[in-house]
Amino acid sequence: MPPRELTTTAYLTLGLLATSDWSAYQLAEQLGRGVELLWPRADRQRYNVVHKLLATGLVTAREEHSGRRGRTVYTITDAGREALAAWLAADPEPVALEFEGMIRVLVSDQGSIDELRRTLETIRSQAETARALFARYAVNISETGGSFPQRRHLFALSNTFMIGHYVHIIEWTTWALEQTESWPDAASPAETHQAQVRDMLVEGRKVWADSLQLGA
Repeated sequence: MPPRELTTTAYLTLGLLATSDWSAYQLAEQLGRGVELLWPRADRQRYNVVHKLLATGLVTAREEHSGRRGRTVYTITDAGREALAAWLAADPEPVALEFEGMIRVLVSDQGSIDELRRTLETIRSQAETARALFARYAVNISETGGSFPQRRHLFALSNTFMIGHYVHIIEWTTWALEQTESWPDAASPAETHQAQVRDMLVEGRKVWADSLQLGA
């Protein structure tokens, strides 16, 4: 099966099933443990993806009963392992950032300065909450191995990225709040604070200059 015939959520589900058989509830629970912050679509698709995998023969299903209660348990097939291997061997798609707060920042000239600063404060608060979540995961992985001890080395790579991601957002919002502290409104600084705006773009201009030197 070509790597892009399935969604990323489907391949993630195959990756979970590659380590153990899971019920639909267990799969949904695993997909919700911080994964929704890394791949939001997983949360929307987690209850439906196994049905497509079952229909395409990438997983099988069996019924298990405990007393009067039953559950469907899914197992990855050889075809499912082959599809997962093909996906892992292919190049990943470019990073795509889904960030409503930043969209609000971009059009904040249509609102008030207080609204812009409240947006920045909310983004920082949300990032602090998410950072704490991944910090707790780091402790759990360190002390117990986490839900997938055999993957603790890979989770350590991902966890470090996520911690750094939210640290960057916290540092950026703190900086942005400092930059906007003297703005009288959210529209006029384009003209009244031109020197400040130019200073804010120093890092980007430096990166561009460095890239030109490397390409020379």
